[in-house]
Amino acid sequence: MSFPKAMSLSVVALCLGTSWCSVASAAVEPCALKTAEFCRDTNQLVWSPGFDDAIKRFVGPHTGEFATLQRQALASLGGPPGRPVEMLGYKSGGWLFPACEAHDCPVKGALLLNHDHSIRGLAVFDFGSKGEKNPRLDMILKDPEDTKARNILTAWANWAIAQDLFTYPSDYVATQLTGVSVLPAQHLKD
Repeated sequence: MSFPKAMSLSVVALCLGTSWCSVASAAVEPCALKTAEFCRDTNQLVWSPGFDDAIKRFVGPHTGEFATLQRQALASLGGPPGRPVEMLGYKSGGWLFPACEAHDCPVKGALLLNHDHSIRGLAVFDFGSKGEKNPRLDMILKDPEDTKARNILTAWANWAIAQDLFTYPSDYVATQLTGVSVLPAQHLKD
């Protein structure tokens, strides 16, 4: 093989290797709030840098019956994850990230992101301090008048309850929501 032929094969191999590496690196985009479309599940998003702080800023000092809603949200989103659901046509898209609390999966949470990766809403089941069987759904919305976000998070909660009825014994899970409370998000800057 002549030197120019060997050189041209090396250049082709280098180009193929470089293009493969760029495709591989694009496919392994880090998961974070600002790149939520690359998150394979809710856990990956919850474990991303800055997630806890973003939730704390969004939720603020609101409290549920047994803990701060910050604590409830982080606990319910940090257990067994769900896959993100893309909200197509929902004001140009967005994502719903569901999960449940570790070792207590009937306690659930969901995070609703806008197409621009900002938090639009957050919902958690609150079973109260008396251990009631039927939970209240606490929602924190960026805009409390956002009926689409409210409807999506309520539909998710009802679907999660229905799914649990098929998964767990009926004396272990909630059978219906006892109420929905909607709270405004805190508007704190990063």
